Amino acid sequence: MTFLSVPAAADALEALSSKSTRAKKAVVDADGVPVLIGAVVAPSKECMQGECGQALQGHATRALANICGGMSALILYLGELSQSPRLAAPVADIIGALAYSLMVFEQEEPFDATQIEDILVILLKPRDNKLVQERVLEAMASLYGNNYLSRWLNHAEAKKVFIGLITMATADVQEYLIISLTSLCCDGVGIWEAIGKREGIQLLISLLGLSSEQHQEYAVQLLAILTDQVDDSKWAITAAGGIPPLVQLLEMGSQNAREDAAHVLWNLCCHSEDIRACVESAGGVPAFLWLLKSGGPKGQGASAKALTKLVRTADSATINQLLALLLGDSPSSKAHIIRVLGHVLTMASQKDLVQKGAAANKGLRSLVQVLNSSNEETQEYAASVLADLFSTRQDICDSLATDEIVHPCMKLLTSNTQVIATQSARALGALSRPTKTKSTNKMSYIAEGDVKPLIKLAKTSSIDAAETAVAALANLLSDPHIAAEALAEDVVSALTRVLGEGTSEGKKNASRALHQLLKHFPVGDVLTGNAQCRFAVLALVDSLNAMDMDETDAADALEVIALLARTKQSVNFTYPPWSALAEVPSSLEPLVRCLAEGPPPVQDMAIEILSRLCGDQPVALGDLLVARSRSIGSLANRIMNSTSLEVRVGGTALLICAAKEHKQQAMEALDVSGYLKALIYALVEMMKQNSSCCSLEIEVRTPRGYMERTVFQEGDEFEVPDPATVLGGTVALWLLSIISSFHAKNKLTVMEAGGVEALTEKLACYTSNPQAEFEDTEGIWISALLLAILFQDANVVLSPATMRIIPSLALLLRSDEIIDRYFAAQAMASLVCNGSKGMKLSIANSGAVSGIITLIGYIESDMPNLVALSEEFSLVRNPDQVVLEHLFEIEDVRVGSTARKTIPLLVDLLRPIPDRPGAPPTAVRILTRIADGSDTNKLIMAEAGALDALTKYLSLSPQDSTEASISELLRILFSNPDLLRYEASASSLNQLVAVLRLGSRNARLSAARALHELFDAENIRDSDLARQAVQPLVDMLNAASESELEASLVALIKLFSGNSLKAALLADVEGDPLESVYRILSSTSSLELKSNAAQLCFVLFGNTKFRANPIASECIQPLISLMLSDANAAVESGVCAFERLLDDEQQVELAAAYDIVDLLVGLVSGSNHQLTEACISALIKLGKDRTPHKLDMVKAGIIDNCLELLPVAPSSLCSSIAELFRILTNSSAIAKSSAAAKIVEPLFMVLLRPDFSMWGQHSALQALVNILEKPQSLATLKLTPSQVIEPLISFLESPSQAIQQLGTELLSHLLAQEHFQQDITTKNAVVPLVQLAGIGILNLQQTAIKSLENISISWPKAVADAGGIFEACEGYYSR
Repeated sequence: MTFLSVPAAADALEALSSKSTRAKKAVVDADGVPVLIGAVVAPSKECMQGECGQALQGHATRALANICGGMSALILYLGELSQSPRLAAPVADIIGALAYSLMVFEQEEPFDATQIEDILVILLKPRDNKLVQERVLEAMASLYGNNYLSRWLNHAEAKKVFIGLITMATADVQEYLIISLTSLCCDGVGIWEAIGKREGIQLLISLLGLSSEQHQEYAVQLLAILTDQVDDSKWAITAAGGIPPLVQLLEMGSQNAREDAAHVLWNLCCHSEDIRACVESAGGVPAFLWLLKSGGPKGQGASAKALTKLVRTADSATINQLLALLLGDSPSSKAHIIRVLGHVLTMASQKDLVQKGAAANKGLRSLVQVLNSSNEETQEYAASVLADLFSTRQDICDSLATDEIVHPCMKLLTSNTQVIATQSARALGALSRPTKTKSTNKMSYIAEGDVKPLIKLAKTSSIDAAETAVAALANLLSDPHIAAEALAEDVVSALTRVLGEGTSEGKKNASRALHQLLKHFPVGDVLTGNAQCRFAVLALVDSLNAMDMDETDAADALEVIALLARTKQSVNFTYPPWSALAEVPSSLEPLVRCLAEGPPPVQDMAIEILSRLCGDQPVALGDLLVARSRSIGSLANRIMNSTSLEVRVGGTALLICAAKEHKQQAMEALDVSGYLKALIYALVEMMKQNSSCCSLEIEVRTPRGYMERTVFQEGDEFEVPDPATVLGGTVALWLLSIISSFHAKNKLTVMEAGGVEALTEKLACYTSNPQAEFEDTEGIWISALLLAILFQDANVVLSPATMRIIPSLALLLRSDEIIDRYFAAQAMASLVCNGSKGMKLSIANSGAVSGIITLIGYIESDMPNLVALSEEFSLVRNPDQVVLEHLFEIEDVRVGSTARKTIPLLVDLLRPIPDRPGAPPTAVRILTRIADGSDTNKLIMAEAGALDALTKYLSLSPQDSTEASISELLRILFSNPDLLRYEASASSLNQLVAVLRLGSRNARLSAARALHELFDAENIRDSDLARQAVQPLVDMLNAASESELEASLVALIKLFSGNSLKAALLADVEGDPLESVYRILSSTSSLELKSNAAQLCFVLFGNTKFRANPIASECIQPLISLMLSDANAAVESGVCAFERLLDDEQQVELAAAYDIVDLLVGLVSGSNHQLTEACISALIKLGKDRTPHKLDMVKAGIIDNCLELLPVAPSSLCSSIAELFRILTNSSAIAKSSAAAKIVEPLFMVLLRPDFSMWGQHSALQALVNILEKPQSLATLKLTPSQVIEPLISFLESPSQAIQQLGTELLSHLLAQEHFQQDITTKNAVVPLVQLAGIGILNLQQTAIKSLENISISWPKAVADAGGIFEACEGYYSR
């Protein structure tokens, strides 16, 4: 095959393998891969050149790629094949084919180049076969030189240089470099470590002196890479003596070597002044100047960069050399020369720059002349350098701002090349910048129309160019003529654009330019329309973000914003410009930054602007101020130290915003700042001065949006105080209120600062002449609010001024404005809560109560903002109630004239008032407090119509709690018996019964208690309406609470007291009251409640139906338990109920089973006659016809107990005792006993009592008969006949036949005794006995005749004289 046919064959194989899988397989099977590998390296082996060899390599490589599946797969295949122990082709050929593949690889997708790198590094080792090593280096060079592959590798450029050095190095150096490259590739280290640090630097420096240019280029290129990346390498190069050879390379090296050497030296100069001095002393400046003249563009650029670092003095020689280069023919590009010359000129003295003839002045004027060059690049660089020079050297601008300098710059403003015009504008801007010595009209020689190109440039599409033009205009516009021309050319649109889109520097200049315009013209002429004005305000504020607070730029921008903020609505503006800030809360942050970080003048302007937003953005302001805690301290500082009242008031308003939303953080920030105490003193002084700032436009909203809606508004509209005037005293009061409410120590500080005295004077001034024009009306109620807060501290209350302020507060309570009255009441509330009794008495005597009463009844929905404000300052919700309750806790107030004057006012409030729906409940509570414990006050209330009013109020079905309160008040009133005579008392019964039926539990409880008092009146108790209370009261017996049970029990007891017939009503009610009572008696309730239940039992057991109820017998045991208790009332009620139960014989039988005799006998003693009588009655019922029980009673000592009581017992009790004795002596065994004998004498003594009832007389006589009919008893009788017979004679004449019978019978027993017959007193009995003998009652007649017979033995004549014989005969015959 001829050589020429080889590329064609490779082409054919490429074509076949690209289209047919079978073809690929056939090539592989025919051992075509080694052949194709050989074809790739054949041109280099056979020294083939030209297109034929390139075509062969290309076709063979692409055929291999088709077989392997792409170039990436081919590269990996060749890499792996090169390491295979069974090679398909010579290893050198495989690596050569890999090198070629790596060189021509062009895929964009990611490829793991490190895998191939690792293979090549393994292959790169000392070998016997030099060819293999060369092919490995060739492959690595292709890898690092391929732009597609090298980007996936670390340090690819450095590795590429390493390969170049290895290729050209001697054997020993080559081995060192191979180790370094391997380390760089495999050990994960940097170039500095891989090359061996200083040792490697010394090696590279040594290579700089070799004659081979290529070798020099590689060495200096690696040094350039090292100095770019590793600072230590710079000192290592210097220490290794590398600077002289590098400088020498600048003059004698190849172009690439010179450029890299310049770059290395520039890196060295930038790193250290010492190294820079070394470069300079090594002849660096002349060498760089030579390179600047003779080097290529890259070399000139590197030289210029290095010279700007190297040259530190503006010596004439250097300037002249540069001028020679600038004005000479070579180099053709003067840009880098201009740059270096500009750098040198910046270091020249002011004298050299402005003095004609000096080298520096020549250089500067040469740059100005270059502006007229036809080369645009040269013009651009000259303009840029001049701009830099004038910007950095302000000291020369005044002297050089001449026609000769300015006009060339002005001329270039019309250049078609924008960048040239821009640089010229920058130069002009620098020349015209104001200085301290000459700040205005610097460019007065600029003719009309000269600034138009500058304005045109400011409007160009390039924002950079526009910024540059605006920077110049910002300086030129100080001239009023230039400003007028610029305004006419619509320069404002350019300024606003830069404000919106420019850099921070551009925004500063635009702000300055706008400031200059606003100095000359009204805001409406400069900014036309709301949109432009709004944009300008927001953009100016935004520009503050990048400004240094200590520079004039920030102050200028703030001055513009402040000027706009002062602007009011006009023809051009339908709303104030500053309102834009309120619409964009984020715009406030830069202003807050100025406040936090700026110097005092900047802070003052920030305060002036921000304070106007207090009304619209209080929350946002508060958040931002607290976020920058330094701003809190700044505000305090300016409030204390600023000479401007506007600033002090505005700062106070801002602090209110911060403290209102974040009280804790704001107060902590003030505390940390150390200004808190001094601030309080300053605020007190502001409050004292109470000066108005008529220029202010600050709207201070009270906390929690008080001004959003108030009780004073009509419909949906309300008035906001005119923000054009804010009183310093008002905002000071607000802030003092907030500060004082935070901590007790702050209240004391306000007091120490004279705050209480100042408030006293303020209120006294107002209240002494309330009709006069008073400018600070809002400050009045805020003053009262502050007092309320201060008086929360007892130490402040002790202030001497406190007593003096009470009359003013009392007068303020009479104000027409409810807000004044409300906070005056709050101050009073704080005083009564923390003051002494004497202070409370002073308040009561001040007449404040009548003013307080005018506040009663306004519900929270009527004044929600006042209530919310009170809560914010931890004040009470209802100051009126608090004051009245505390005052009327004092007995002196409650019973004094204040209470008497107050009662009618409160009674008037009981009647419905449409606009004060909350008044009646409060009035009820206060009246309750006044009435309790004072019968006089109760009468005054009744005279004032309280009973009628309360009854009518109840009829309106008020809330449950109010019903309960009214009922309780009625209870207290009815506890005075004199009030029960009022007709209104009876009429209230109906409403109380209605409450009892339909009210809540609490209301029913109070109503039941009121009825208990009301039932003291018999006429009410016996009325038909009273009967309607029975059922609901019985229903209450099923309640769970003891209080309800007790109330219903006592009411029922009172209702039925003294009227057993009416108790029958209880038998007809729904439910079983006895069951309820039994439940109480058998429960664990209190003894008092059980006692009341027993009393109701007493009432119930008066009815046969209840006594017959099976539950009645269940009550016996609980009643006995009561009788065993230690409480006298419980014992008495238990005994009474038990005694009443024994009216039922069946219950007596059941009760007899209980061992109760001893208990009852034991209770028959003491001074409780009602208890004793009940016990005796029970014993009587138990002993009747039950001899064993009688014996038990005697045994228990009942006779002795009764005999002890007889001398002092009332008549009724004596009657009961006589009846008990009768029952006992019915037993013959008892009648014969010695105990019975003791009864005789006391009974005779009782019979002598004139108040002794007939029932008692009967019982006593029967008992005596029972005893004295026994002879042994007569024998022991110690009374004289006269003592016995005399009382008996009176009974013979008793209207009761039974008593006559018993008296006669007893007398007959006595007259059986001889000494009784013989006693002279016996004669007195003859006549009554004769009369009884004449009565037709047989038993009585017989007994009388028997007695006459006994008397006639001793006194026959007396009997005969009285007609006794006749009556005896009559009796005899009748028998």
